[in-house]
Amino acid sequence: MTAQTVQQGDLVTVIGLEVHVQLETDTKIFCGCSTDQTDEPNENVCPVCLGLPGALPVLNEGAVEAAVKVGKAIDADIPEETRFHRKNYYYPDLPKNFQITQYDEPICADGELEVAVEGDRRTIAIERAHLEEDPGSLQHVGGGIDTADYTLVDYNRAGTPLMEVVTAPDFRSPSEVRAFLAELEEVLEYLGVFDAERDGSLRIDANLSIIPADEIAGDGIDEIGADALAAANRTEVKNISSHKGAEKALAYEETRQKNAIQRGRAVEQETRHWDESRGITVSMRSKEEEKDYRYFEEADLPPLRVSHWKDELSIPELPSARRERFQDEFSLSEEAASKLTSTKQVADFYEDVASEFDPDLAATWVADNLLGELNYRDMEITDLEGRFDEVTRLVELVATDEITAKNARETVLRSMLDDGRTPDEVVAEEGLGKTGEDEVQQAVVEAIDENPGAVEDYESGDDGAINFLVGQVMQKTGGSADPGDVNQLLRTELES
Repeated sequence: MTAQTVQQGDLVTVIGLEVHVQLETDTKIFCGCSTDQTDEPNENVCPVCLGLPGALPVLNEGAVEAAVKVGKAIDADIPEETRFHRKNYYYPDLPKNFQITQYDEPICADGELEVAVEGDRRTIAIERAHLEEDPGSLQHVGGGIDTADYTLVDYNRAGTPLMEVVTAPDFRSPSEVRAFLAELEEVLEYLGVFDAERDGSLRIDANLSIIPADEIAGDGIDEIGADALAAANRTEVKNISSHKGAEKALAYEETRQKNAIQRGRAVEQETRHWDESRGITVSMRSKEEEKDYRYFEEADLPPLRVSHWKDELSIPELPSARRERFQDEFSLSEEAASKLTSTKQVADFYEDVASEFDPDLAATWVADNLLGELNYRDMEITDLEGRFDEVTRLVELVATDEITAKNARETVLRSMLDDGRTPDEVVAEEGLGKTGEDEVQQAVVEAIDENPGAVEDYESGDDGAINFLVGQVMQKTGGSADPGDVNQLLRTELES
């Protein structure tokens, strides 16, 4: 991390994250129930995920493989032996009254993830990443968690495989947290172990403390010692489910705690709930400590010995490496490379297009035109599954000068997305094929003859008059001429 100088009397924000990632497997982590979300509550359940007496867990190999891939991506240690524990607590969505998780022997330890924060590259330490089962879900009827008339419990989600990624308290602002979550989600999607479109697929618990600068050893905020951290009351904020939500929740909590300290009030060590609809955090309960969970070994599951999988399992090129390669190989700007590696599908499609056409043209069409139109329609690149060849054909029509870039962007692409037509269908039905050279030349001559005032302005030194004449020619050709070609033809004709 880059050290920042703090002044005496400053209040320093310290944030650590526990990110719960739903792993993409067909079945739950300890039973054969489907992980598909259904409209009917308590449908995908069995004696194991309902915690019925005598039911025994059987570990899902796919979940373990996904965890090892994550460990490899964050350069974590995979120990020779790892095991599961029972985390004991009572809550209505936890049918067994304990959660099968990992405690002091996690499957991944001592990893890191590099992120870009306001132009600087930062390395965030990841203390551990471990496997566990998801509880069920609570549905508060008639209000929020503190105002509901009653609460229903759905156990369809109980037993869904989770990976909990626990960072060091390395964040100093909510915006840094948002940048980290965006990078982590990209990595998980590239690995193919995570689907951001699934409801509840990413849930964040954030621990936030405010520490006076005079309690920090040294000159920089990176030198906050264990004693200062231990002395500060830590608030845990739950129910965060997005990058933007994390930034908003932590900005609110940061302000709330700083205001309390500046008014001479103590900050309680507690767990708070992020109420997204109201934009506030509300108190849930006093903050549990580790000893409150009474961890002990899960006797029904043997130890895992999968450290060798880290060498045997392959993972794809990760987003940060791909961004750097795109900049080097295709001479792209950092901004363009970031857009083009935002998801693996986008990056793969760009490389396919760039292999056939000019990389700059491909970047303009994929990063700006296509992603821009998809974003406007609240669509994702995955919504074009099976139609990528049509977009490639559209780029080809522009590259081979068969239609103008303006018509391709403003008419053909939009019609493809809105009406489902192919580019060739739109071009034929809308008459967008490029006008022949003779026809354009004739339109240029007519525009000059019909607009003597504009010609006079141009000859008097008003270069802007040429734009009016270009518009007249484009009107005559139905927009099918190339504006750049028209501009040049007009200047040639006017100067002859």
